[in-house]
Amino acid sequence: MLHWSLIVSALGVCVAALGGYAGWILFPNMVHKKVEQSVIIADGSEQYKRFVNLPQPLNFKVYIFNVTNPDRIQQGAIPIVEEIGPYVYKQYRQKKVKHFSRDGSKITYVQNVHFDFDADASAPYTQNDRIVALNMHMNSVLQISENDPGLALLLVHLNANLKAVFNDPRSMFVHTSVREYLFDGVRFCINPQGIAKAICNQIKESGSKTIREQSDGSLAFSFFGHKNGSGHEVYEVHTGKGDAMRVLEIQKLDDNHNLQVWLNASTEGETSVCNQINGTDASAYPPFRQRGDSMYIFSADICRSVQLFYQSDIQYQGIPGYRYSIGENFINDIGPEHDNECFCVDKLANVIKRKNGCLYAGALDLTTCLDAPVILTLPHMLGASNEYRKMIRGLKPDAKKHQTFVDVQSLTGTPLQGGKRVQFNMFLKSINRITITENLTTVLMPAIWVEEGIQLNGEMVAFFKKKLINTLKTLNMVHWAALCGGVGVAVISLLYYIYQKGRVEEPPVK
Repeated sequence: MLHWSLIVSALGVCVAALGGYAGWILFPNMVHKKVEQSVIIADGSEQYKRFVNLPQPLNFKVYIFNVTNPDRIQQGAIPIVEEIGPYVYKQYRQKKVKHFSRDGSKITYVQNVHFDFDADASAPYTQNDRIVALNMHMNSVLQISENDPGLALLLVHLNANLKAVFNDPRSMFVHTSVREYLFDGVRFCINPQGIAKAICNQIKESGSKTIREQSDGSLAFSFFGHKNGSGHEVYEVHTGKGDAMRVLEIQKLDDNHNLQVWLNASTEGETSVCNQINGTDASAYPPFRQRGDSMYIFSADICRSVQLFYQSDIQYQGIPGYRYSIGENFINDIGPEHDNECFCVDKLANVIKRKNGCLYAGALDLTTCLDAPVILTLPHMLGASNEYRKMIRGLKPDAKKHQTFVDVQSLTGTPLQGGKRVQFNMFLKSINRITITENLTTVLMPAIWVEEGIQLNGEMVAFFKKKLINTLKTLNMVHWAALCGGVGVAVISLLYYIYQKGRVEEPPVK
């Protein structure tokens, strides 16, 4: 009897040891290998299918700054804006794969993007809503002409032909619809004659992505019309083969390892930190995330890599993960004192900027990225210098609404919710020889802000839980059941042995 209790206790210890080994060594290694296999992009695999066609569309939300006092602004008043939106679009991404590398570690593709307006999610807003917004194309043409000495003569002709080129503008703002402003295009250069026609030809030949020629020969500006349809950029990314931690890491863009957008170091051939391409395209992230780490995403829309930092643990519909968000080094800490003065392209004259040519904190000049004098900030100029915010009425910055963040499932790198939030602005200012601008006060004028991201839908949450979370829970239950059960059996059997041994050794009562 005592013999068998010791055997049972020993068996309990063995079961507990196996439970500990399985839970802390065997199961994690099994899961690690399974995750590695599942994230690698191999021709014909399930991951390849998800890579080519995202399982669900991204959410693309646009908020427009409607200008409420355009006539007073023309006389020098500070702009008053009112945010309207969101105008919600479903963004579908499909990759057209060109080829794999010989060793299977790289894949090259072109990405096609398509936008569908989501009327239900946008209600009560519609694409037919009328707005008064910054005339981006006219302001862009005027500032480019002012900043390029070779186009100084063009300014003289522009002033005399503004009516013919830009449809007889009464102010620096355009009355249009949301549909035209964002996608279909605000038309100008309609049947121009003489010098006006020559100016329109020069605008067309400038090659701006946001300006397209129409079938009748006129031109049209839109924010995102050029993004809706076939893609042009050629990406080469890592498939994860040989190193799962590098999956989807961008290796080349248009056959270049680095950008040629920002300033480079004075040393010939040395690429600046600003032109480095780091990270993924934000549709997915490397697996096996750790608390306290950081990761990069690359955004072609703003021509730069962005570092995201771990913030906290989160739960998304029962799925555990980590939250990451941007740091001060995104657009707040820019300049020689932060070793990234390569972002200070200093392309704009007579604007609100520091003596060294860098913009004040919270603003980034995208002129060399977009071939237009566009300034990037966070929505509602969150965190931007008061030099910019004090010149606009109607901004309501809120970190919860306007900060960029992403929630990621830590084991697989799957994005759960969140996305990029950025705002596009232009300086509004007096331009020499352009009569319509002569009374303007220099301000950084907001146009729109966008949120591009994902919220994993119910179908994908259920799929994810079935494939991973439930399996992890089962393995965890087996681990703790074996560990605790084995320890429990061992302890009870040992106590029973001690109890019985004490009874045997107890002297008989006389």
